[in-house]
Order: sequence, then structure tokens, then C-alpha cells
Amino acid sequence: ASIQDRGVPKELKHALSAANMTALPSTLLETGGLASGTSVEDVVASDGAAPAVNAVVARIFKIINSMIIQDQNKLVLRVFQCKKQQTAFKSAYRTNRMNFNAESYKLQEALSTEKYGQLEQFEASVRLRKLIPTRNAMKKRCTADIKQLQSEFKRITYDYSLARKIADGTSCAKKTTVTFLQTCIRMMEDGRKEALVEFGEGTSEREMVSLLQTDAGRAAVSRGLIEAVGHEHLGASPPMALYQMSERRREEAARWLASETGDDEDAMSDEEDELAHRETDFNDYFFQDSDFEGDSGVVDEPYEPTAEEMENSEAVDAAVKQIQGENTATDRDISDEDAPPNGWISEKELAHAAKELSLLNAPNLTNVTLPFQNPQNSKSKQSAKFFCTVANNPNCNRFRDKLEMIVAELLSEKQHVEFLLSTTRSECKRQISELDTQISTMNAKKNDGARIEAQGSADKSNSQGSIAAIEKEGRDLLRQAWKQSNDCDSELKTLRNTVCGSKKLKQEVITIESKQRGGPRLEINDCSVSTWQPGECMNTQVAQILEKQGIYDASKAQQAGAQYKNLLHDCGPGGGVQWFLRSKVSPDQTKDYGADCPPLRLKTVCNDFECPVDCKLGDWEGWSACSKTCDGGLKRRVRAIQVYPQWDGDECDATKDEETCNALACDRPCLLHDWTTWRQCTRACEGGMKWRSRTIKRAATGDGRCPRTFSKARYERQTCNTGACPMDVMCVAKMDLIVAIDASGSMGTSGWKAQRTALLNLVNRMHLSRTSGILLGALKFAHKITILQQLTDDKKKLIAAITATKFDAWTTNIGGAFRSMKGMLQFGRRDAPSVCMLWTDGRPSQPSSKYDAAMGAKDLRSSCRVMVVTMRPAVPKSYVEPWVSHPKSQNVMVVQDPRDMTSKVMQVNTFVCGKVQKFLDWTKTQTTTKAAR
Repeated sequence: ASIQDRGVPKELKHALSAANMTALPSTLLETGGLASGTSVEDVVASDGAAPAVNAVVARIFKIINSMIIQDQNKLVLRVFQCKKQQTAFKSAYRTNRMNFNAESYKLQEALSTEKYGQLEQFEASVRLRKLIPTRNAMKKRCTADIKQLQSEFKRITYDYSLARKIADGTSCAKKTTVTFLQTCIRMMEDGRKEALVEFGEGTSEREMVSLLQTDAGRAAVSRGLIEAVGHEHLGASPPMALYQMSERRREEAARWLASETGDDEDAMSDEEDELAHRETDFNDYFFQDSDFEGDSGVVDEPYEPTAEEMENSEAVDAAVKQIQGENTATDRDISDEDAPPNGWISEKELAHAAKELSLLNAPNLTNVTLPFQNPQNSKSKQSAKFFCTVANNPNCNRFRDKLEMIVAELLSEKQHVEFLLSTTRSECKRQISELDTQISTMNAKKNDGARIEAQGSADKSNSQGSIAAIEKEGRDLLRQAWKQSNDCDSELKTLRNTVCGSKKLKQEVITIESKQRGGPRLEINDCSVSTWQPGECMNTQVAQILEKQGIYDASKAQQAGAQYKNLLHDCGPGGGVQWFLRSKVSPDQTKDYGADCPPLRLKTVCNDFECPVDCKLGDWEGWSACSKTCDGGLKRRVRAIQVYPQWDGDECDATKDEETCNALACDRPCLLHDWTTWRQCTRACEGGMKWRSRTIKRAATGDGRCPRTFSKARYERQTCNTGACPMDVMCVAKMDLIVAIDASGSMGTSGWKAQRTALLNLVNRMHLSRTSGILLGALKFAHKITILQQLTDDKKKLIAAITATKFDAWTTNIGGAFRSMKGMLQFGRRDAPSVCMLWTDGRPSQPSSKYDAAMGAKDLRSSCRVMVVTMRPAVPKSYVEPWVSHPKSQNVMVVQDPRDMTSKVMQVNTFVCGKVQKFLDWTKTQTTTKAAR
């Protein structure tokens, strides 16, 4: 059938007919018989292994062999054509799969991006549902608080202005004898007098108090007038409520002054209920000076004074006598010019004040009988001003100081409300700004999430469309490859049958020939070859060189010692060269009649595809913020794919990474430092105190608990130096001491003399030495601050300065005194502790205030141990405790009256000095020395 399909050459048909090979299938003889003139007997003599056949049979063998060779060549050509087609389909399908993988990566990224955008929007939405109501509530609360504080500030400002006008219109100038409390009046140009506020006989202070708008103002004025006028003018004891601090003021004081934090070392507690979101600075409580860690106590050996100290003692005695001999006439005269800069009130301001009073339904004072004031004594400016006088009262200076204390208290209250208003505004602004920032950030996050989700969705849609198209293309390629494979199999089967038919025809010719000849079958063998052996894919240029040398195998080229770079071709456009080789196998080809060998080598293109491309990733981006501040959150980071994998390249590693963060509990307690060493005992005798403390190393978070500053977990104290003090002692500690004495009007002449006397005696009982003893400085404070002497070890200078200073008899500038003491410390020593001691009998007044004094003391505490001696019951211990260093109980001394200071010198000495020595009674020695002279 295969012979019939391919057709038989006419030449073969004629040859077969001539040979009378009728036994062949009839289909092979359809074209005629043998050629004329040819007989079967004509034979060709065989030479060697070649059989002897006639010429016709030989020609038949030759024709059939050419047919076999032709069919074999077609078969080989078609085999490699099919192989090339299969390779092309594989390459196309490989490209298809590469595109599929690339789009799959893009789809995964798009899905991840879309999910990330959704997560960002969800987190932002959850946060916004909390932030927006919080912000609205904060805004509403802040608006209400600010409105309330503005109203309170307006009222207290009016009270302060009223008290300021009263105080500025009062002078201690020498004028006509009048009653103790005057009416504040103004003299009109026509000589008519108009009353503004009356303090005359028969007029209660309640009339003035009724003009005030705030409880704090009324309490301050009532307190001040009671202290100024005296209880005997009231008819009853003053109510204690005037001297008590309200719970609200206590709570606000804790916010107002950083030094009043509510912790009290005298109320030790095991409770650990302080939320330590803030670091507690012990400098707000203690003066942390390592020099205080030295020894303290009473030295047993008596102190022996030097000749210079005995001479200084005599100078002190003389100075004390001089001070006691002073009288009021020796003090500087006080005139109208001593009034403060705003002592005279302008017509405009006075009219405004009168209008304000009338709006408050003030009592009509125009018909009150006013004390007569001689017009000749009136100054020209009285026509446009008003003036109040209490000049001839012997307690005028004290009264004037009390008025200034009233003003200072109202100023302090005004500053306090102003501070609360300012801090409330700033805190509200800060908190609302923070909330607005968070809301803005969350809105931006939500918008970014929506944008990221939209981008991810678009990329996902594009990738899904591309993948569908690639999948369709892949299926089409597979169908085409399957069809091409079937076609090749059919064609190759036909070609193989054709070759087989040609060889079968030859065998039938041999069979018939043997029968006609009557002899054995001729043994004619065609050339046999092995199966194809593919060689390695070589570089095209190198393969061309090797081909000229007859080398077709890379391994043989290496065995021959040929050295070539890039001998093999693994991949790349254009491909390389690959040889398919086969060799002859037994039995050997029969000479002349066996079919020749088919091709033994064949050159094809190989590895004609792109090289694999590995995935290449960028660097990791920074970690995102932790999703939670505590209790375990997640932080994320990503990295971009710079090169997608292609042609079976290495796959990409992870492009997203998550890590847990802030795993610690939200409610975490604070962590404390180790205990400090025990500090030096605060006193040399009669019960001092030493302490040690623990500061916060790491603050608590959330609702984590932390011991209070003065709880037993953080603060320990012990009593020390409990022995009795000697009757007379000399302070021998090494320290820099500054003493501030009160020269305000409330002190009075006798109190002023007592302070100077006590200070001189204190100087006399201190061992001054720049190397091993005390450096002592002194200042006085009233409206102005006067430095009597900078830190020195020269007692003569101190004695002279204290003796010569005059009584200012003005206001109580305590804040200025604290600031001046800090300035004086620049002349101190680095190796000596600093102590600042203030003596006062009144509350702060113009130009200071309670707020100003507290701030000055707080600033001073970081550089000096602050101590206060109070000399009036009106200034209780609780009032000055916020100013002093801790322990408070060891740094406040209470004296009932300034005149008692002369008898309290030894107590003051042991109060301020940590190391004292018994003083030797050297009176007899002094007498003997004088006699010898």
C-alpha cells in the first residue's frame, strides 16, 4: 500500500518486467515489463563479497536503494521539522506561562494593596469615631471653662483696681491732724468735695467690702482691715473663715504652683495611688547638694575665740547699743513724694471708678459729713486728683503696709485667675490642636486608604483581564501543539511505512531472484545506523570554528584541548548550535547492492529562548507606626518588586513583613532608682532629720501605679542629733549663708530694731572663714531690695552695714528678696552648701504677690536650701511652707512677734547651722586682758 501511495518509478517497473518477476504484486507491474533485448541469463560477475546478478536485477537494486535513501532523508527532515515545531510551541507556551506568573504577581500585589487600603480605612474610621466626639466634648468644655474664668477674671480685676486706687491714694505724709481712717475725697475746682469711699468714724468696713465682686476680694479686704484697725474696733473676734483656705483653692494651688503637688512628707502613706505620668523632680522638694552629706552635730570641745573675734564682739555690743538708742526722729522723714508712682489717680480713672461704683449700687456717700481739709494745704493738683491721708496716726506705716498686702493678695488672686485662664486657653488649644492633628491625620489616612484601595482595585481588574487573555492564549497554544503533534505523528508514520515498504520490496526482489536462479537467497545488507545522539548546545561562533576542524561535540573539543570562552550556549536570543550524531552499526553494508547510509549528523538551532530572570526586590521601607501603644500591636514594612521573575527565574521572597510591637502591658507600674545615700542631719541638736529617697527611673503608663513621692516605698527619714543644745553655741559649719530681713511698714520701728539686733548677735556667734567656715551675706527687703553686704568673711563690714541701714517702712517684696538671694549666690563657693534664710512678719505685697513669691522661691530652691522665719501669727507656718525646701518641718521657724527675735538668737543659730560648738565663756579672760593693757 505504501508503495502504491508513493508511486513506483516507471524505470523500476520496466526493470521488473524485463526480469520477468511476475511473483511481485500486480500493482508493481502495471506500467509494463522488461526492456527488450534483456535476458535473465545475463549476469554480472560478482567481485569478492558482492553477489553475481544480471544487469537488470542490479539496476533494480540501484533504483530501490535510491528510493530507500530518498525516503529516509524525508523521514529525517520531517522528524527534525516536527521537533523544531515542538520547540517553538514550547517556547511560546513558556512565554505564556511567564506572562501568567508575572500577572499573577501583579494580581497578588493588587489584592494585597486593596486589602491594605481597606485596613487603613477601617483603622482610621474606628479612630475617628472616638476622636470626633472627644474633640467636640473638649471644645464644649473648654468654651465653658474659659467663659467662666473670663468672668471671674473680670470681677477680680475690678476688685484689684478698686483696692489699688484706695492704696495709691493713701499716704503717710505729715499733714493736719485727722481721724485714723480718712475719707477718700477729691477737691473740685469750685472747692466742692465729693466722696468716693469712706473709712471715717462710724463707717463699717462692710461698706467697702460690699463694693467688691468676688469672695476672694471680700475676704482679703476684710482680713487686711481687721489686721490694720485691730480687733478692738470690731466689737468681736474676726471669723476664722477669713483665714482658712477653701478646698477649691487648695486644689487649684496644686495646679497653680508646681511646688504644691499635694505630696506631704509629714503624711507618710503606704498607698501607691499616684499616677506617675510625669517625672517627679525632687528638686521641687529638696536642695540636692552633695555638700550637705558631711558630718553634723555638736562638737564637745569648747570653742575658743580669737583676739579678732573678741574685738568684733565688742563692736557688736556697741552697735546694739546704738540701735537701741535710735528713735523715730532718726528715721528718714516721709513726704508726699514717697508715694508710689501711681499714688495720684487721674481724673479719667477716678470718674471711671466712680461710675463702676454707682453701677454696683454703692451707698450714697455724697451727703456724709466729711472731715474738713484746709484748702491752703491742698496742692494745686488736688483739683484734678483725690488724696486720702492717715498721716498723724502713729501706726500709719503699718496701716499703709496692710493696705498693700490687701492689694498684693488681690493681685495674687488676679494673677492666679489670669494664670488659670492662660493655661486653660493654652492647654485647650494644645489638646484641641492635638485632636485636630489626629483627626486630620486619620482623615488623610482614610483618604489615602481609599486611594490605595481604588488603585489596588484597578490593578486587580487589569491583572484579572490580562490573566484571562493569557489563559486563553495558553489554551490555544496547547490545542495547536496537540494538532501539530498529531499531524507530525501521522506524517512520520507514513514516511516510516514508505521506508519499510521500499525495504520490503527489495527483499521480495531478492526472494524472486533466488527462485529464478534456483540458488540460495542473496544476502544483501543495507547500511544500518544507531539512534540519534544530541550533542550539547554550543556557542554559534565557536561551533563554526569547530565545524571547520571536523569537531561536532563539545566534549570532544574539550578532550582535544581546545580552549574557548563561552563554549556552551545556555540561553539567549538567536540560540546556539546543536549537532545530532549517529554512527554505523553491524552488519556492514553489502557492496554495490546495499542501500547507502542515511545522514549521520544534523545541525539545528538550540536554546533559542530568553535566559531566566530572577526576581529582584528593593530595600525594606521603614517600619510603620505600631498599631497599638501597648498590649501588643503590629508594625508593618514593605519592599517593592523591582524586577519580576521571568523565564523560570527564581521566585520572589516575601514583599511584606509584620512584627509585634509594644508588647508591654498598657497598665505598667513605674520603675524606681535605687535608694540614695542618707543626707546630712538638718540640725546639730534638739532633733533634726535625715532622709533618703528614690526617684523614678521609668514612668508608669496607662493606669499603672507608682508610689507617691513621700510614700514609704520612695522616701525614708530618721530623726537624728536628738541631744539638747548647749546654752551658748558657735556655728562652725562650712556653708554660704544669706539672711534677708524684713523692712516693711508692718514691722514697726521696734520690730525693725529687734531684727537688726538679732542679726548682729547671730553674726557674733558664727565662725566666718573663707576656707573652713561661713561666708555670710545680708539684704533687706521692702518695696525695694537693698543688699547690705555680699557674701564675706569680714565681720566688721557686716556689723557696719547692719548698723547703718535705715527702716524703709514700705511694702513686702518677698519675691524680689528670693530673686536677689539667688543673685548673691554667684559670690559663693563651689565646695560649700548654700543656705538662704528669710525673716518676715507679713504676706507678700506690692510689687510682689503670693504667686511671685512662690515662683521666686521655687527658682531659688534649685540652688539653695530655703528657710523662713515667720514673726507674726498672721503669717502661719502653712502659708510659707510652699516656699521652703524639704523637709518643710525642718525649714520653717515660728516666732510670735518680731520683738522676740532678740531672745531667739541661739534657736535661730541651731535652726540654720548643722554643726555647732560649745561657746567658751571668755568674759573673765576679756576683763583680764583689758587690765593687762
